[in-house]
Amino acid sequence: MNNVEYCNLKKVTPVKIEDFEMGEQVTEALANKARLAILYALDKYGELCACEIIPALKLAQPTITLHLQKLYNAGLLKKREEWKYTYYSIKDEYREFVKTVLELNKKSKL
Repeated sequence: MNNVEYCNLKKVTPVKIEDFEMGEQVTEALANKARLAILYALDKYGELCACEIIPALKLAQPTITLHLQKLYNAGLLKKREEWKYTYYSIKDEYREFVKTVLELNKKSKL
């Protein structure tokens, strides 16, 4: 018997892999516990300066800056510069998505 006989072949329309680049950037940005912790802090406190995140996570300033830049480049964060400080917050359109991701993290610990 030929296995093809049992397969219900569907006409699948072509999928352009490059259409998923933004999704790839977002999931890569989320695939790091330090970045998830940053998102947690931003979700809890709203807008934060990098200088406020550094002591909360107990990581070096260059490390925090690198993680914030990755989240920003993925489109998850917005930033506001004031004098020599840069303040970050979660973009409104990603707020519920981030909350869902953080909830999944909580549930995985149960």
